[in-house]
Amino acid sequence: MKKDIFSYKSYKNYLNEYIHSQVKGGRGLRMALAKHISVPLSHISQVLNGNSQLSMEQAEGTNEYLGHTNEESQFFLLLVQLERAGTKALKIRLKQHIDQVLERRLILKDRLGVKQTLTREDQAIFYSSWLYGAIHVMLTIPELQYKEALSEYLGISLKRTAEILEFLVSIGLAIQSENNRFLVGTTRIHLSSDSPMISKFHTNWRMLAIRSLEKENLNNDLHYSSVITISNEDFIKIKSMLVTCIEEVKMIIKDSQAEGVHSFNLDFFKITDKV
Repeated sequence: MKKDIFSYKSYKNYLNEYIHSQVKGGRGLRMALAKHISVPLSHISQVLNGNSQLSMEQAEGTNEYLGHTNEESQFFLLLVQLERAGTKALKIRLKQHIDQVLERRLILKDRLGVKQTLTREDQAIFYSSWLYGAIHVMLTIPELQYKEALSEYLGISLKRTAEILEFLVSIGLAIQSENNRFLVGTTRIHLSSDSPMISKFHTNWRMLAIRSLEKENLNNDLHYSSVITISNEDFIKIKSMLVTCIEEVKMIIKDSQAEGVHSFNLDFFKITDKV
């Protein structure tokens, strides 16, 4: 799709461009959409190429199929209502409503564009799931800079993916370009060791590490766990070695081309503080 839904004044133009922008020119998408909203394929063709209109129920089903966020869904329904409107007065009222939505979005976009750091409320959402951080870094990979690609790669719904992208854009961690690609934004996020969110951050990725142990093929992954007894002096020595190793890894990551998404966790700690 060349633009996001808020750049369209006709839902038919939006759907046609969406379909044609997909892999193989969207072959099979009309049939899939027809099946999802329980209508004949001929009805979809008549809607996209003729004078037929989607019913409001069919429009809501289309929202679900395309994975629209709540805001996108409401705007799509407005566009459908506009083309279904039977009087000039109703069309004028709906156009006014659409203009108000676009104006509010423009003001919000301008206000959020100056963000440099995240509020506590934003951090609470961002660290509520590992998906937010994962999608944020995945936007550095060209092949994954699209909603559909991210959804397929992570195995989550289009709606969930769209909601996360919408949030990342709203806080400046992502930017939506004209061709509907999502790029890494200018806002930066950093957690200090004394942040109240640090525990949640580490827990998210440790839980994902546990999930990775359930894979049938672990040959490409590295997991190591061990319980050891050492002197306090050697504990400090090993910790220093690991810190140096982390710094070296970070230098490699800094200059590495983004091709795959990986999780890098490291734990080295006393089991209790009693000894």
